[in-house]
Amino acid sequence: MSCRYRTLVTAHAGCEGSIENTVDSVIAGIEAGADIIEVDIRTSSDGMPVLIHNPSLPGPDGSHLTVSDHPYEALVSFARTHAMELTPLEDVLDIIREQQCMLNLDMKDIRGIGELEKRVSTFGLLDHVVLSGCSTEWARLVKQNHPKIQVLLNAYHDPSSLEEEQYRLYVNSLCRTAAAIGSCGINIDYTMCRPYLVDYARRRFLPVSVWTVDSESRMQDMLRMGVFAVTTYYPKKLRQLMMQDASHLLL
Repeated sequence: MSCRYRTLVTAHAGCEGSIENTVDSVIAGIEAGADIIEVDIRTSSDGMPVLIHNPSLPGPDGSHLTVSDHPYEALVSFARTHAMELTPLEDVLDIIREQQCMLNLDMKDIRGIGELEKRVSTFGLLDHVVLSGCSTEWARLVKQNHPKIQVLLNAYHDPSSLEEEQYRLYVNSLCRTAAAIGSCGINIDYTMCRPYLVDYARRRFLPVSVWTVDSESRMQDMLRMGVFAVTTYYPKKLRQLMMQDASHLLL
């Protein structure tokens, strides 16, 4: 008897109309039925991992604080003064532990990877966390120094305009690099993903995750291609599409 597993749904930070990188965004993804919740991570100057996409906190008067240059308490004080929310990673880890879902940490820097690992380990969630946003250099550094953490290799070079033969050479090289580093899979813009990548990577035990897929037609394309996971702002819509197509459910 053969088993086919359905594509996993990753809820993008700010999914379903929520405010990105907040507890509400995490809860929105869980309530939408996502398998994986994505948040963006940066580290304060004193090593606190916080949920934020951009390098700095903006003030309405044009002022700003660069996250990496200031301690956590200073960032929190600035955020409160300007009616913004700055969520520490611990708040999310607590929810993830309770819900037992997966967490995708989209790394915007890796300076605080040691502190991040300590916090994830303290919550007993090393098996529930995967890092994305990692270039070859970042992924290699993480796996060399923190081998217990799972890391996706992000594909940043855009091969979408390549002829098929060149694309295949690109894919072969990408997969060899991912395997050599010890990455648990490949994370790639959906516009750069072709059936050859999904098939070649699968044969080398490298799942392919794609971002960010929001239109129904593109979702269907990715599902037909058999990608391992799809990141979307609309996890509820993707789940509904998958329910309509039994070929993407576990038999």
